Amino acid sequence: MERARSGRIRMLADLATQIGKNQLMRSAAIRRWRLRRPRSVAKDIGSDEFLRLYAFASLDLLLEHVGTLDGRSVLEIGPGDHLASGLCLLAAGARSYTAIDRFPGELSGEVSKHWYSEVERNWNRFYPRLNWPVWLRPDAFPEAYPDRVDVIGRPLEQVRMSRRFDVICSFQVAEHLSDIQAFADVHGRILSDGGIGLHRVDFGPHDCWFYYRDPATFLRFSDRVWNLTGSNRGVPNRKRHHEFLQAFENAGLEVEVLYQDEFDRNAIDLSKLHRKFRDMPLESLLTGTAIYKLTRKP
Repeated sequence: MERARSGRIRMLADLATQIGKNQLMRSAAIRRWRLRRPRSVAKDIGSDEFLRLYAFASLDLLLEHVGTLDGRSVLEIGPGDHLASGLCLLAAGARSYTAIDRFPGELSGEVSKHWYSEVERNWNRFYPRLNWPVWLRPDAFPEAYPDRVDVIGRPLEQVRMSRRFDVICSFQVAEHLSDIQAFADVHGRILSDGGIGLHRVDFGPHDCWFYYRDPATFLRFSDRVWNLTGSNRGVPNRKRHHEFLQAFENAGLEVEVLYQDEFDRNAIDLSKLHRKFRDMPLESLLTGTAIYKLTRKP
C-alpha cells in the first residue's frame, strides 16, 4: 500500500473524519451495526499468506517462543472478528481457551464458520506434525465446547477473575488498551507459576494515519484532541515502547524483548511531534513493533 499522504490540510481533514466516526459510535444502534460487520477479515480468504496472517500467526509465535501447548490453559486478549486463533490453539493441544474482547465479533456467524472450516482443511499442510483432534469440529465451534472455550465480552480493565492461566497472549491488541498498567498488572493476578505472557505490540499508525509518508503523523496531536477520535472506538492509545517496559516493571514482571523493529528515522519529522512525544526517548519513538515475553518475578 502506498504511504504518500502529507500536508496540514489533508491531516486536519482526516482528523475531522475520525472525530466524526467517533461521535457516530456513541449511538447504540450504530455501534450494534458496526460490531456485526467484520472489521479485520473477510470471508474470501484467498491465499495462504492471508490464512497464515489471520489464523495461524498467533499459534506460530506461541510455538516458537512458548513451546508446546499440550495441556496448557490459554487466555487471549482481543482475538477480533472470529476465534480462529483459539481453534488453532485447541487443535495444537491447549487444554482450554479463554478470550477477552471488548468488541467480540459474530463468533458463530457464517464468516467465522468459514474461517474455522478453512483452518481444519489446511491444517495438515501448515502443521504436518500436529494431528487434528478427532473431537474438535469446526462446524460446532465454539458453541459446542463450553467446557473448553470461554468468551468474555468486556474490556480487559473491567474483568475480574480468580482462575489462573499458563499462557496469556495478545497480538496487535495492547496498543489499543486504555490502561496499559492494568494490562501489565493482570499477569501478576492470573498468570500461573511458571506461566508465560507473550504480546506483540504494533506501535505504528492505524486507520487513515497508516497512509501518511511520516509514520509518526498521529503523534502530532495532544491527548485531548486524540481522545476525540477514539473514546468510543478502539483507536491506538499511543503509548510507546518505554512506557510498556515501565508498566511491566511496575507489575513485578520479568520482560524479555524478543523482537523489535524501527521506523525509518529519516521519514519522521520530530519537530512536528506534540511536545509530550518530543520529550520521550528517541529509541522508544522509533520502535515500530515489539514482541514481549513476560514471566512473574520469583
